[in-house]
Amino acid sequence: MSIKVTGITEMYMGHYLFMNRAAYEQALHQSFKSNAQLIGLRNNSDANVQDFAAKLMKNNGILTVSQNNDLKTTINSFLYGINSVMFVLIGCAILLAVVVIYNLTNINVSERIRELSTIKVLGFYDHEVTLYIYRETILLSFLGIVGGFALGAYLHHVIITMLPTDMVMFSPGLTMTNLILSALITLATTLLLSIMVHIKLKKR
Repeated sequence: MSIKVTGITEMYMGHYLFMNRAAYEQALHQSFKSNAQLIGLRNNSDANVQDFAAKLMKNNGILTVSQNNDLKTTINSFLYGINSVMFVLIGCAILLAVVVIYNLTNINVSERIRELSTIKVLGFYDHEVTLYIYRETILLSFLGIVGGFALGAYLHHVIITMLPTDMVMFSPGLTMTNLILSALITLATTLLLSIMVHIKLKKR
């Protein structure tokens, strides 16, 4: 038996084949007879779904009840584990950025301490002295954000397509919220370190 596929749709949970009554009768050469019902509950909480399924199974005319909530629960558990890993990775990345930027800034300050003393004597304000040292870091942060968008989008696509099982598909697209949040984390880290550097330079 061969069936012509006229279209493909994306299913985020499970795999299904859809056909109308005419296509079914033409492919199987028999009249269509429904043997299942799709039921949607107004109260779709887990407890209510389980209770309703138990009531249905008490009916001798019903062979089985398949619940979408079971698959949703499995997916949510899987996503919870992924989110935990992602939070750990983000935290480690922030700590790494703090350590690297702070150490590089300290080295920069130590090597240019005479320049800083000179421009302070010339009458530069404290915030101007800080920008004199930190301007490069700010520029590199913006360049890192732009480059991170491109590299991050590629890595996100690779992980999203490779990580799920055969029965699940994640949305492969990135939203503006993802990009804005990642940029804000980077800028907040840079701003926090600039404040620390500013306080340190004022004491010199």
